[in-house]
Amino acid sequence: MLAWRLNLQLRMNIPPRATRTVFCVGSGPSLTREDCAAIEKTGCSIIAVNNSWQMFDDIYALYAGDLSWWKQYGSTIPGGRFRKVTANLAAAKSFSLEYRRYCGPAEGVNSGAQAISLAAESGAEVVVLIGYDCSLQNGLHWHGAHPQALRNPTQVSISKWQQQFLDTRKKHADLHILNASRSSAIQCFPRINLEAVIALLSSAVAQAPQTLLRRAECRL
Repeated sequence: MLAWRLNLQLRMNIPPRATRTVFCVGSGPSLTREDCAAIEKTGCSIIAVNNSWQMFDDIYALYAGDLSWWKQYGSTIPGGRFRKVTANLAAAKSFSLEYRRYCGPAEGVNSGAQAISLAAESGAEVVVLIGYDCSLQNGLHWHGAHPQALRNPTQVSISKWQQQFLDTRKKHADLHILNASRSSAIQCFPRINLEAVIALLSSAVAQAPQTLLRRAECRL
């Protein structure tokens, strides 16, 4: 029944709703395959940012905001039934993607922040972040540097990201955003231990957002 409903939604161009708890997975160097495998087992929806889709067998959505990223990697992404979303209209037209831009035309696109907004739009009540390092201390990405044609993080861009994450928190005041990244310089979201998140979501109270929130409050 669920498969039939999903197929109908896709044919009608109606995006399926995400689970109440959503993992947004950035590309920071702290991201590991072991952590990705563990969160995939929780059954929660996963929104992967840029190359982090490669860490999973199945995801809810891939968010990559930049046209240059799609030109570099678009041909390597399998068909599949997960959503493919961008903030760039030219990329959406060229690669048959969903166009979702949650910032103004003059603002730079932070795909990690945009992924949080996609989760909110898709019905999430709690968003758990991993791989959101927002720092160059341990490297550029879990996969190393992008090819020369693409932009890699700099101290200037990271400073802008900090403000964009703060703006995202203000924009989604009713959305509970928890940062479970192994290493992160982001200060505006409550921190939570990833093992605690996985244990709670794998237990009898699976996908109970209030339980996660109580655990996060203990870390504040």
